[in-house]
Amino acid sequence: MGAETTIERPAARDALVIALIGAAHFISHFTILAIPPLFPMMREELGVSYAALGGAVAILSAVTALGQTPIGVWVDRTGAAPWLIGGTLLMAAASIGMGLAPGWWWFLAAALVSGLGNATIHPADYAILAGSVSQERMGRAFSLHTAAGYAGFAAAPAVSIGFEALFGWRGALIAVGLMSAPVVLALVLFRRVFRSDIARHANTGSPVRVLTARPILLLFAFMTLLAMGGSGVQTFLVTVLPEIHGVTLAAAAAALTAWLLGSTGGTLLGGWLADRTARHATTVAIMLLGCATLVAALGVVPMGAVGLIVTAAVAGVMLGVLMPARDMLVRKAAPPGTTGQVFGFVSAGLPLGQAIVPAPLGALVDMGRPGLTLVVSALCLAAAVFTAGTAQAARVAAQPAE
Repeated sequence: MGAETTIERPAARDALVIALIGAAHFISHFTILAIPPLFPMMREELGVSYAALGGAVAILSAVTALGQTPIGVWVDRTGAAPWLIGGTLLMAAASIGMGLAPGWWWFLAAALVSGLGNATIHPADYAILAGSVSQERMGRAFSLHTAAGYAGFAAAPAVSIGFEALFGWRGALIAVGLMSAPVVLALVLFRRVFRSDIARHANTGSPVRVLTARPILLLFAFMTLLAMGGSGVQTFLVTVLPEIHGVTLAAAAAALTAWLLGSTGGTLLGGWLADRTARHATTVAIMLLGCATLVAALGVVPMGAVGLIVTAAVAGVMLGVLMPARDMLVRKAAPPGTTGQVFGFVSAGLPLGQAIVPAPLGALVDMGRPGLTLVVSALCLAAAVFTAGTAQAARVAAQPAE
């Protein structure tokens, strides 16, 4: 009985931590993507352009990207739980503030606050997972964390529009904010299960020294290239497939759905795989090269609707499988006690990559070269293989000889 209890308690604790962190990650992604579907109604009442509304979301994203690294430093110094609880609460308050905004500038200020709250999520989430979950379940923890974020994005548009139909756009944003209340309450009630590396590693060195180490900079580049390639596919797939292959818009949309569903399923599969192999750089390389090849094929190889959907689904699965291995690479590269700042800095490459690609790829479509959008996206994914492999080699080379 005693041995069984010893085995069961860590598993139950890990499950609780993963569920809490997954809920926080879900609600952060959900809160962000609940805003754009309400743009038409906001525009009419607030009297602003779509460009201005898009600018508000851009400010939210920019504050998130810029805030992650300094917040990650403080996460490592003070513990992650207060930052996660405070950030989730701040996003909820900001969503309610947007719903109550009497005018445009109030709305813009609330968007900025929401970005600041969102900036706490990645450094705090990863620091808690790395410090709290047993090593044998770490890959699955990372995969469920990522899948929860995908689920938040997937649920947001339909729920947001449903709320708007019932309560108007203001009521919808207030309802979105109130949805965070049970998550915040659960985080507060169970905060004692959260652990991080702060107490055991007080002298971790200057954050500048940590974050400018070659493996960390290479992983930042890897995240940026990965986001550029993935965002290029997600942004333009529906637009370019009818022009390249002559399929219907519905078939192109089905291909995008297959890509997204494949990515989610692949992430769960990748967590299982990451817990059963230490060769995470190899997993990343194989999956990325396979994904890049299939993405390029979508742009240049003649296919019908079924072929496009199947190819997009398999490419999405490959992209999903590498995500937990990606997170394991970052965790291995982070010196003890620096998980929050390293994940905060490295994951800032994701919004950067997403911001870089839309304009140049859109220009390729305008120039009558729609197939090149997918070829360029594939090249970004392939280039990410080099940065990930080099980062792994640089990390190993930096370790002292035993």
